[in-house]
Order: sequence, then structure tokens, then C-alpha cells
Amino acid sequence: LVVYSAGPRPLAEFACKQFTKQTGIETQLFSATTGQIMAKLEAEKYHPRADVVVLASRFAGEWLKRADRLRPYRPAFLTPETTHEHWHDPQSYYLATSAAAVGVAVRRDHDANDLDWSDFFDGRFQGGVVMPSPSRSGTAADFVLGYVLAHPDTAWTDLLNLRKHGAQIAGANSQAMTELLIGSRHAIFAAADYLVFKEIARGEPIVMRYPKSGVPMVERPIAIFRTTPHADAARKFVDFYFSRPVQTEIARLHLIPALRDVPLSPERQAAGAFKEMPIDIDQGMKQQQPVLRKFQYQIERAVVVQ
Repeated sequence: LVVYSAGPRPLAEFACKQFTKQTGIETQLFSATTGQIMAKLEAEKYHPRADVVVLASRFAGEWLKRADRLRPYRPAFLTPETTHEHWHDPQSYYLATSAAAVGVAVRRDHDANDLDWSDFFDGRFQGGVVMPSPSRSGTAADFVLGYVLAHPDTAWTDLLNLRKHGAQIAGANSQAMTELLIGSRHAIFAAADYLVFKEIARGEPIVMRYPKSGVPMVERPIAIFRTTPHADAARKFVDFYFSRPVQTEIARLHLIPALRDVPLSPERQAAGAFKEMPIDIDQGMKQQQPVLRKFQYQIERAVVVQ
């Protein structure tokens, strides 16, 4: 069974190894970012190799569905009582295995309980902010799209003010995290929360804050390709991803499990609840590419005069 999976890589490796151990079905894993996986799938469009894919963006799953690349499947044990129903595709072409939220990571000496996105547009963190690049981070891309959809009248002015006040647009999430940990920046804007909880668990002096006006949720879907010659094995793999061992590993890595009765990690529990920023999937699909291109050219690559 050929599995393409976005990170965290330890989760994908755990799932594949345990699946083979339990079923005897061998797996071949390709692990990369969602963007890299989507590019590979496009290159292999006429000679498909993957049987199953796990992504870190609902929009990527929706794109594959609308391109007629997927086949529907839903385990019978996934009911509205056992799982977060609104995470999944209504037609079951993809199912969310877990989710994360996008917020702000702040060094303890710059922490404030009442942070909102607007605090980063008015200079409160002048010169001390880093943001992962949406062209490298699917989480940051989902944030930009969600924020523009939620604040259509002010979003572009807000994001330009973020840059005007000295925010650096870094590479992937790991680069932004490094700058925060070494103290060269005070905060990560649009931080993937599970990566922040990982560092908190290691004892790093940082905290995760969820802006009070609302934060995007990033669901992580699993799907079976329409072209797979191993449909039975693929369905078993999907079943296994929703099994207790894998869902427990998901929680251990600080993601939110799809199964409601799997306990969250202590670090996530300590961060408290957050208000979800609603995102219309149809509007998101229509505007995703124009919004991200505009951000890249007008915000990320802009030469900003202080």
C-alpha cells in the first residue's frame, strides 16, 4: 500500500508501521509537506502511484475531490456521536483524522492573555514578529485565506500594517519557531498550535495564545484514490487511522483527535478553548489561489518603507 502523508512524520511512520504489524500488509511511505505532496500528485496524474493520502489542509482534500481523484469511503463506526462530524466531507470523499488551530506563539516575557490579531497590526510587537510563509506553510496559507474571507473589508490593510511594523515573513514553520526560541523574535503570527505545544512540552519559555476574535481550524483529511488497485487494503488503512492506537498517538503529538473520547495532551488542555473562525469551503476554493498570489506579491515580497 503506497501512502503519501503530510507531517508530522513520526505520526505517519507510526501509523504505517503499526498497520503492517496488525494486518501483514506492507506499506511504502512518502512523507512531505502538503504542497510537496500535491505537486507530486499532479506530476503523477497520468501514472498514479499513491493509494491513500493524508493531508494537512481541508482545501487540498477538497481540490482532489473536485478533480475526481478520490473515491468515497466512511467507516461505519464514525458517527456524529463518536467524531467531530463537521470536520469531514459530507459525501465522505475525505475524512479528517485530526485537526490543529492557528494562533499566536509568544515568549513568556512578552505574553498577554487578551491578545487579538489587531495587536499585530498596530505596532504592539514592533519589529518582534515572524510569520511562516504561506508559500511554504499550509497552516499559514489557511490562516491568510481564512482571515481574508472573515474580514473582507480590512484584511489587506491589516496584513500590510503587519509588514509595516517590521514583521518578517520566514520560510516554513520550523524556521519561524527557531527565531522565537533563540529570542530574535518575540512572537510567531499564524503559528500552528501543535508545534508550539511540542516546544512547551520540552520546557521552552513560550506560550500559545488564541486571538479572542477567532482562529482558523486546520483539519487533516485522509482519502483513498479512485485509481487504487488495492481498495480493500486502503479501506483497512483508513479504518486503522481512526483506531484507538493511532488516535492516541495523534493526541500525544498535540493534535486534536478526530474521536471525541480520546483525551487531549496536557499542554493543549492547559491552553484552553478557542473560538473558531468560520470558513466557507466554496468561497475558500474560489478565492484560495488569488488570495495567496496577492499575499505573495503585495505582502510577502513588498518593499515596505517604515
